Amino acid sequence: MSIDDFGERPPSWIELESTKPLSVAAKITSLSPDTLRREYPKYVVQLSSRRDGMQLKHALAIANGTARRS
Repeated sequence: MSIDDFGERPPSWIELESTKPLSVAAKITSLSPDTLRREYPKYVVQLSSRRDGMQLKHALAIANGTARRS
């Protein structure tokens, strides 16, 4: 899933609440997964023992510049 999957409409509230793998969040924010872990650790969630993720609403807030850094 990429930011272009939404086309002309904004994401619905359920899409905003969905958790995406950190690789997808990195593409949306143009930041590396390591930078996301380091600069925004409160938004990173552990999906499994080896995988991290982030809610779409947080990734979009980071991309928009409205998210607070830790």
